[in-house]
Amino acid sequence: MADGVLLLVTLLAAAGWLFSKQVLLRVPPLLFMALRFGAGGLLLGLLARWRGSRLPRRVLPPLLACGALMGLSMMFWIMGLVQSSNLGVAAFICSLGVVLAPFASRVLLGTELQRTAWGAMLLAALGMACMSLRNAGGLQAADGLFLAFALCSAAYLSLNSHYMAAVPALPATALQLLMVSVLCLAGSALLEHWQWAPLQASWPWLLASIVLATCLRFVLQSWGQGRMPIARAAFILLLEPVWTALLAAWWLGSVMTAMQWLGAALLLSAIVLSRYQPRRAGLSVAPAAGTSGRSGGGR
Repeated sequence: MADGVLLLVTLLAAAGWLFSKQVLLRVPPLLFMALRFGAGGLLLGLLARWRGSRLPRRVLPPLLACGALMGLSMMFWIMGLVQSSNLGVAAFICSLGVVLAPFASRVLLGTELQRTAWGAMLLAALGMACMSLRNAGGLQAADGLFLAFALCSAAYLSLNSHYMAAVPALPATALQLLMVSVLCLAGSALLEHWQWAPLQASWPWLLASIVLATCLRFVLQSWGQGRMPIARAAFILLLEPVWTALLAAWWLGSVMTAMQWLGAALLLSAIVLSRYQPRRAGLSVAPAAGTSGRSGGGR
């Protein structure tokens, strides 16, 4: 049951890329993110209140800091999405956040870095080299934004896993989504021009982004991850960039070259290797407390 739920989560996450791309045809990117995460945060907050889940005051500052970092990463993501012409390539670059998370944890929290992390980094570097080989040559501007997202996402994953260890997931997620919304709304008010008519025309895609790709996705992901080992959950969630590439090819006609598919395979291998947990003789390695295994970012 939990396996099927997480498989559905990866499909919802991949569909979220397409929903977002459709909304961005008419709605300014930062305003869209403010509406999407604000509505999602309010819905999850009401659900948490209905279930009686509350957050201790002492955890509010670190959770808000994590929410701010998540907001910064989502700004990079949405601006990259505006410029991107290939969602498959974009999704695999964004998945680098999972590879880089152990390095961020080492820098920010002083945790031990396993040898497999270095191998994952080498595979990721080779994958990025292959992904950059386009007809025009080199990385595009959107790829740089997605790489910035991956770096921020890595920091967010490491810190969020640490601070989420002993707090209810539902109200904590709602708080962070609202923090993302506040930051994006502030940026939109300063940089964007709002119009009501385009927003009305995009409401079906916006509603799908809020209900399916944000609220339903995060609730199902939290439920599924709580019912299986972290490594098993992480491997299922790695399907998100694969589904994104396939959906983009079917819906938008995006095409990846053979070299880019090789790069995607190397990046996927890097993510799998980064999640490998070696077993010591006579011991069973348990997942670290609070490790969520979530993919980057709440796309």
